[in-house]
Amino acid sequence: MKKESFSQGVLFMLLSATGLALTGLLGKFGLNYMDLTALVFWRYFTSFVLCAAFMWCLGLFNEGFRVQDVKMHILRALLVLTSQYCYYFYLEKNTLLNALVLLNTGPLFIPIIERVVLKERVGVSTWVSLAISFVGVLFVLQPDADLFIKISWIGLLSGVTQGASQIVFGINSKTERSDLGVLYLFLFCVFFSLIPYLFMGRIAIPREVNSSVAVYWLLGGLGAASILNQLFRAIAYQHATPSKLSSFMYVSVLLAGLWDWLFFKNIPNVFSIIGAALVVIGGISKIYLRFHILKRKNKSLK
Repeated sequence: MKKESFSQGVLFMLLSATGLALTGLLGKFGLNYMDLTALVFWRYFTSFVLCAAFMWCLGLFNEGFRVQDVKMHILRALLVLTSQYCYYFYLEKNTLLNALVLLNTGPLFIPIIERVVLKERVGVSTWVSLAISFVGVLFVLQPDADLFIKISWIGLLSGVTQGASQIVFGINSKTERSDLGVLYLFLFCVFFSLIPYLFMGRIAIPREVNSSVAVYWLLGGLGAASILNQLFRAIAYQHATPSKLSSFMYVSVLLAGLWDWLFFKNIPNVFSIIGAALVVIGGISKIYLRFHILKRKNKSLK
């Protein structure tokens, strides 16, 4: 059995958060050339091809294929696709920062789902960390009356389904090879997203050679970022449960704020800066409280 390491889980979760933020940035650019259904399909098609090629080059297919529970893979793919359709729909009409903030409400639902469905005990340090980080998210988002319009509920649904998918992801990661789990996800997402793409999909490749090449590079980057997001998250969940690591996904919010500023000239105000600081503090508090509680328990046992 592979030895679990919480610190390694945190590291891989931070890498996953970087990949998540990149999929938002590249997706925002991609929506200028294709509609929602085309973007989602080509994202996962490119991800599947790149992931399969990567695994073939490393000889990972030589170890064979093994699927523990097909139904769980299908469920996860449907939850992920629902999240992505809602996420990119909202992203098309709002800022990258706000879209990623609503997507990152998912970790708030993870402990609740684990508690209700899996009967998992959620520790105090997890709740404290999530609470601090969520306050930071609210500072970044700065909700007003407009937040509660219909489109914002669609953005919030991306977070709910994202959180649910991570529960399934965490369960699969305990018994499934990380690389195969990611490959199966991309495969099922390609299959299910093909249907709406065939009926409604539209992609407009520019006539200019340089612009056309840029679109292909964009799709390649989107696929690579998706692999970075999913594969490192699968590895992270081999070291700890989603509820213990979910706070660190908020780092993607910080990156989204930075890229909103650099690429779209949306300069963060004082509240956004305070919120970003709280997000970081939330993640750090998780580590501090966890080791403080463990240290106190060890002392009591002596």
